[in-house]
Amino acid sequence: MPAPIPGRHAGKVAIVTGAGQGIGLGIARRLTAEGARVVIAEYNRANAEAAAAEIGGGAVAYPVDIGEPDQVTQMVSDVVQTCGRIDFLINNAGVNKTQYMLDVTPDDWDRVQRVNQKGLFFCLQTVAKQMIAQIPDEVKAAGKAPHSYGKIVNFSSVAGRSGRPYAADYSASKWAVISITQSAALALAAYNINVNAICPGLVPTPMWTDIDRVQAARFGLDQGGWMQKSIDAIPLKRAAQPEDIAAAVSFLCSTDADYITGQALNVDGGIEMN
Repeated sequence: MPAPIPGRHAGKVAIVTGAGQGIGLGIARRLTAEGARVVIAEYNRANAEAAAAEIGGGAVAYPVDIGEPDQVTQMVSDVVQTCGRIDFLINNAGVNKTQYMLDVTPDDWDRVQRVNQKGLFFCLQTVAKQMIAQIPDEVKAAGKAPHSYGKIVNFSSVAGRSGRPYAADYSASKWAVISITQSAALALAAYNINVNAICPGLVPTPMWTDIDRVQAARFGLDQGGWMQKSIDAIPLKRAAQPEDIAAAVSFLCSTDADYITGQALNVDGGIEMN
């Protein structure tokens, strides 16, 4: 597995949404190991507190429903009051419900878009305003910043690269993330705030365990059968681990990625190549 680079993000403050488990937890571990102070922004309070206790290193649990913009505004204010600033936003939180396109209800649609589109957008917008506020006035007046003043990494998916008959609402939300990323990258370029997206493939998280359960039952497979079928289709012939995704996030947050913005990076073992 990719190894952390000690001191890479020393002194930085990061908000990681959905960091109570799965990919988000892996990202929080990695950034903390590399010197950042991480805020575990998580809907489930118990998961947030358990993650912060496990990670240590100054990690802070912050229970929040990112689908509520007022809660996001309060979170950003509280983080700045506690930590002094925000350098990274990792917009990882997301929800899914595996079902056939013709079975999606208006409530199903709204639930997915509320978090995956609306929640992500207003987290980005609110944190971007704070990042701009941290920039010296003379730099803002110049309309051209000499170095990066913040890193935002949004989470799309390989489902944002092509349609999914059993995840049409989720796929639509993840296509939207790529559009939001490009729009934000253009809007924030004058401040040299880098905005990029990650498109993970199969990662054995609780979300993928649920996908396997539903799809295996639908197609008459044993438990784990759908996941194995999906892994067999990956050119590198293995599922990703949270550490694989976290390594890509760490790179995009580093000074090595200062000249990268508006991009959507597939981290999927080769399953999507566009």
